[in-house]
Amino acid sequence: MPTSIRALASVSVLAAITALLVMPAIGSAQPKVDAPALYKARCLLCHGATGDSKVKNASFADGAWVHGTTLAEVSAVIRDGVKGTAMLPFKNKLNDAEVEALARYVRAFDKSLK
Repeated sequence: MPTSIRALASVSVLAAITALLVMPAIGSAQPKVDAPALYKARCLLCHGATGDSKVKNASFADGAWVHGTTLAEVSAVIRDGVKGTAMLPFKNKLNDAEVEALARYVRAFDKSLK
């Protein structure tokens, strides 16, 4: 094999190995979010330790979801808040993974949801 072709092959192999080591894996998992700790820090004061707030429309445990129960709907409330209420938006304080983790966590307080 001529030297120039061997050198080119070596460079190509080296580039491929470097790309595999440097590039993140496709579909790689996001760092795990500690939803209970995040809830305690951001939500507990208004929604209660077990999501059973006595404040009107702030309980997750009573099954009376005013703004929807789907993951997307609950995430939207966390992200965007609810105008005219004490529920402020968290879009500038939480990333997408944290919003989704919180939405999943608070939905779990309502035993009727799957």
